[in-house]
Amino acid sequence: MDISGRVDAGSLFREINEVFKRYGVGRGVGFVPDRLEVKLERAPSGTCSLVYREFFTYLPLDVMELAMGNAVEFLSGMGVPKEKIKPLESGVEVTLEGDARIAYFPILEMLIQDYDIARNLDPALDSMKVSIRSLTELFDFAWAWDVASEKMWRSNVAKLNEIIEENPGMQAEIETIVKRHSGGSQLPSK
Repeated sequence: MDISGRVDAGSLFREINEVFKRYGVGRGVGFVPDRLEVKLERAPSGTCSLVYREFFTYLPLDVMELAMGNAVEFLSGMGVPKEKIKPLESGVEVTLEGDARIAYFPILEMLIQDYDIARNLDPALDSMKVSIRSLTELFDFAWAWDVASEKMWRSNVAKLNEIIEENPGMQAEIETIVKRHSGGSQLPSK
């Protein structure tokens, strides 16, 4: 089942909020998962398969059961078949298939890990847009290893080696740029 782009979540949430307001319901409580597991596989056709698990290990059992029931109903209301939603001991597993937009589901869950997401969202999305634009200007992406991508890669490596040989300082320049932008250190690891 392809659910890519089927539901406009922004409109969905906005309309539910309007009903809440009309009946005097305040804001609900949305529990943020404290552990996420995401497995995304892309087939050569571009179809993606996503197995996404979110866990709420901090919730007491009675709250967990209610929250999981609500999660199943909510996800099925968004077009995910109930058989693709599997309750887990302290969370839920969702299996989706569609185009790459299915990755937006876990990205949303990752973004709400930020306690101050309401204030940080626009700068974060702006930064992602700039990064994606920069990556597309820096790289010609290949989504498979085929004759065309092999030719493009081999040509690129040959040209890069030739340029580095003619300009031995180029690699040091790039390393300096990376150090300057990363504060001279690598990203923290766990």
